[in-house]
Amino acid sequence: MKKKFYMRPSFYLHSLYLCFVLGHLFLVMSLSSKTWSDLENEQEVKIYGSERSAKFKASNIFYDIEDWNDHYSVRALGIYRYYDYPLSKSKTLFPFYYHIQSKKDNREYKRIINVNVTKENDSVHKSFFPFVFWGNRSNSTYLITIPFFFQNNSENGNSFGFPILPLIYYKHREKLSDTNDHYTRFLTLLHYETNEKRGLTDVSFTPIFYYSKENYLFLPLLLYYQDFRSATQKYWMGPLYYSKDQTKEERLFVFFPFVGSYVSPKKEIDFIFPVYLNIKDTEEDYHINLFWYTKVHSANVNLATNDGNVYLDYDFGLFYNLVGISKRSKILIGSSQKRNDLNNSTKPELKKKREFNRENSDQYSGYQLLFGIFSYEKADTKKHIRLLPFAWFTWDESSEDKVVLIPPFFPIWLSYVSDDLEYKIIFPLYGKQKDKTSEIQSYLISGYIKEEYKLDNRVERSYFWPFVNVYESDINSGHRVLPFYVYNYTKNEKGFKSNAYTLISNYKKVSNPNYEGKEFLIWPVWISYHSYSFKNEDTKTTFWLTPFFYRRVSDSSSRTNIFWFIDWEFESYKPILAKNQNDTSPPIRKETLSHFLIFPFYYSESSFSILPVSFNFWNQEEFTTFTLLNYYHSKKEGHYYNFLYLIESENSSTNYQLRSLWDYLFSFQKKPKEIERLTLLWLGYDNTSDKKTINFFPLVRTTESLEETSKLYGPFLYYQSISEEEITKLALAGIGYYHNQTKSDNQYSTYVLLGVLYQEKTELERGFVKRGSLWGWLWEYQTEDNGYEKFSILKLFSYSKETDGTKKILGISI
Repeated sequence: MKKKFYMRPSFYLHSLYLCFVLGHLFLVMSLSSKTWSDLENEQEVKIYGSERSAKFKASNIFYDIEDWNDHYSVRALGIYRYYDYPLSKSKTLFPFYYHIQSKKDNREYKRIINVNVTKENDSVHKSFFPFVFWGNRSNSTYLITIPFFFQNNSENGNSFGFPILPLIYYKHREKLSDTNDHYTRFLTLLHYETNEKRGLTDVSFTPIFYYSKENYLFLPLLLYYQDFRSATQKYWMGPLYYSKDQTKEERLFVFFPFVGSYVSPKKEIDFIFPVYLNIKDTEEDYHINLFWYTKVHSANVNLATNDGNVYLDYDFGLFYNLVGISKRSKILIGSSQKRNDLNNSTKPELKKKREFNRENSDQYSGYQLLFGIFSYEKADTKKHIRLLPFAWFTWDESSEDKVVLIPPFFPIWLSYVSDDLEYKIIFPLYGKQKDKTSEIQSYLISGYIKEEYKLDNRVERSYFWPFVNVYESDINSGHRVLPFYVYNYTKNEKGFKSNAYTLISNYKKVSNPNYEGKEFLIWPVWISYHSYSFKNEDTKTTFWLTPFFYRRVSDSSSRTNIFWFIDWEFESYKPILAKNQNDTSPPIRKETLSHFLIFPFYYSESSFSILPVSFNFWNQEEFTTFTLLNYYHSKKEGHYYNFLYLIESENSSTNYQLRSLWDYLFSFQKKPKEIERLTLLWLGYDNTSDKKTINFFPLVRTTESLEETSKLYGPFLYYQSISEEEITKLALAGIGYYHNQTKSDNQYSTYVLLGVLYQEKTELERGFVKRGSLWGWLWEYQTEDNGYEKFSILKLFSYSKETDGTKKILGISI
């Protein structure tokens, strides 16, 4: 099956198509001037001297003929070349014709003016450059007419189009395992896709609509989207959104931002903002209601099946479960009997959560009062009852322990007493829950609640729970009046921690062997107080009255700030006694002014500033200032001055420097007994590095170092460079005279008037030396260490002496 895009905008497909076309275009353009370096490099081998004389049958100004050991070539008049070498054959008639063919594999390229043919392995590419390109590869063919037409055919499909922007027409066919897909685009905006078996699958008209069969419908201008895949359904129109996932059994509806509903097997959520919010899962059911109730009453009757049994379920709610009734009755018995075996215990006991409900019962009755504050449920032989904040009291009718219920169908009086458990309810006046570890008593539902726990001897009292509460134990205590005040206190063997919260403040106190601290905060004006100390450290206290006043105090300093622009700080210390000083009485702490700020003036013991134009710092040995963009630093050893790097001066015991723009404008450097640098722009004298330079270009420039010495006179009249490796000499910028010699191999080249008047050059092999004028066209004389000599005039007359003593005139032995 062809892969589907979830959203397929036309510009995205258009870009993909253009990339495809341009890729083919660059491919065929590269083929229009095909080169193979392994075949062409063998034609570039340089041959000279006696080797050239031996391998060339004829060589003159008009033509060269090469013939030796599988190498044959003819070059004539600079426009015709023919090569027959071991790897390839080629022929050139510049600029009209070029042909090269490999001898070792199936490669061939031919060009006649701008008609190109390239053969490589199983592919053939042809072009009438730069307008038409066509050819075939192993399993495909193509045709491109720039910029009007494009076509490509392969075993898996074909495509063709007219690649002019905007896209006029494009069609693509893709062959799949048992069917064909067709893609068509017309005038860029309209596109459709068809399948031989499924018919029309996709159609779009940008930006009006996008449609994909069995997938989606999208209308951007109407803000409408519909997803109708088999497993999921989605609808979106402006602020409305609906989705349903059948595999996950999830459903979501939103009318943003006012209404929302979410249903899944494990959770249900619905809300109407800002009226109410309901959250329900398998264990809990929460309701937040702005107007106390939103439904006057509700009733619901359903049929349910489980294990072949058929049940009648009934639900009734009054004032949104102010009173709630839920029932189940078995009306048809299936092949198997449903058994409630979640808990085999029949003895009355306390449970934090319900272990049975209507869904796992055959017969069920449930009642709720006051939104679930009082609940009673009976499922088969199991019963449980709860009065918040008590736990669920659960028992079985078959239990030998007697539980008193009055009346039995909806009890408001329950009493059970045993050796280890006591549970009593007189609704709504009184309730009691007592076991081995705790005892809870409730009066007038939650008007007054008293709780006692043996763990840590905890005693807790609540009035109109959960608003007013007081508790105390061996490790903590606290109280609250919601939503106005909350206080808690926790202690252990090493210390304690307390917190107090109100609607506008927070107070915190912590004490342990390593830390003592207090924090106080009033918001939203942000008034804060923080005092703390670590072990063996001074106490630090901070007070903020934002943004008017700040105060920080410790044993060693105190700082004050008023309106941010006035700030001062004092530091205190104990004087160190001299050895001969009497230390019977402790020394008195002394205070010194650390800094003082009245904006824009700032003062300290070692600085004075006028913000932001002047900054000054000093100590016993140094002074630093940055004033009006001038920087000056002074000390005993010298000074440093800088004005935006336009003027920079530095003096030390061993050196003095004056410069501008990092030595580029001017520079002066001096040691006690010598001047190291004196320059203006590029002119002057420089001996600061390992190279000594005198530069008065264009008159003269000389450099001296251990590795190299160079001299330049006049505006490129004469230049000489002598280094450990080579010697170079130039006159008139190398046009009048050029000489370069390498010392390691004693090779050199000399040119007078760029070789027009005279040329002399050596090669490494056979001690080859070539001399001549007009680059050898006027006359040329060649010699080698093996006795080879050759003299020629105008490339027409030549005299040569071969290595075996044979003499030739015009290539003819004499």
